[in-house]
Amino acid sequence: MDAHEIREGLTESNARRAMLTACVSAGLPQLPDAELLRLGENALFALPEAGVVVRVARSTEMADKVAKELAVASWLAGHGFPSVHPTDAPQPIEAHGRLVTFWEYVPNGSPATSVTILARLLRDLHALPDPDFPLPDLDPFPIMRRRLETASGIRREDAGFLAEACDEAEDAFRVLVASSSRHMVHGDAHRGNVLMDDDRPLLIDYEAVAVGPRAWDLVPTAIAVDRFDLPPADYAEFVRVYGTDVTEWYGYQVLRTTRELGMMTWLMQIAQSGPAADEFALRMESLRKGDLERRWHAL
Repeated sequence: MDAHEIREGLTESNARRAMLTACVSAGLPQLPDAELLRLGENALFALPEAGVVVRVARSTEMADKVAKELAVASWLAGHGFPSVHPTDAPQPIEAHGRLVTFWEYVPNGSPATSVTILARLLRDLHALPDPDFPLPDLDPFPIMRRRLETASGIRREDAGFLAEACDEAEDAFRVLVASSSRHMVHGDAHRGNVLMDDDRPLLIDYEAVAVGPRAWDLVPTAIAVDRFDLPPADYAEFVRVYGTDVTEWYGYQVLRTTRELGMMTWLMQIAQSGPAADEFALRMESLRKGDLERRWHAL
C-alpha cells in the first residue's frame, strides 16, 4: 500500500483493489463491478454468483479484531444462533495493506424494519453463556481517538471539540463499566445490523463484540427515540420484548454520551462533502448546544 493510500484511508477504489486481489488468492471470481454494499470501518462487496460477501478491513493493524470476528461467528454458529457465517475460504487474506475476509451471501437480504426483531435477537444473544475464548473489554475510546488523529477534511475546531468531549466522557464511562456486571455484548446493536433472510432475522457484524454491560446493546434503540424519530410506541414494544428499559438505568446517560461520540467520529470519516457533511454539521451544532432531542438523520 503506497503512502497516498495510507493518507486517504479506506476508499471504494482502494478497497475494491484489495477485494479483487484477495479473490484471486481465495480462488473466487474477479468481479471489478461487484456491488459495494457498505463503506465505513470496513468495505463490503457482494458476489452473488459465488454466494459470498467480501469484507475489506481498513488495515492489517486490525488483525486481532478480524480474528475475533471470525471466532465469534463460528461460536455463534455452534450455538445455533441466527447469524452469518464465514465461508470455508482461507482467511483472512492480506491484500494491499488491507485484511480481507469472506462471508456467506444472503440473497435478497434486507435490513430489519422492526426494533422488535432486534429486541428478540438481543434477548437471545444475552441469554447465551459467555464464550470460552477471550474477548476484549468494551472500550470504544481508542478507535474514536484514532479517527480523530487521522481526521481530514473537517474543521479543526470540530475535531478539537470532539476530542475534548471524549476526554470528558472517558472517566465516567470507565468507572461505570468497572462497576457493572460484564458479559459478551454485540457492541453495535442497531437495526442496520440485522439482516432479514426471508422471514429469518440474522444478527450481523461482529467487529465490536466485547465484554461489557449488556445495557450497551440497548442504548442505540433508546437513543433512536430522541435522535432518529423512532416512535415511542415502538420503543415501548422493544422494552416489552427484551424485558428492560435501559433509560431507567442510572448509567444510561453515560453510555448515551459515549455512543453518540462514537457515531460522530464514525460519521466524521466520510463527512468531507455532500449529505454526510451536512449531517455532520447538524449533529455538531446539536452537541455544542447540548440539545439531546435534535433530530439526526441516518446515512
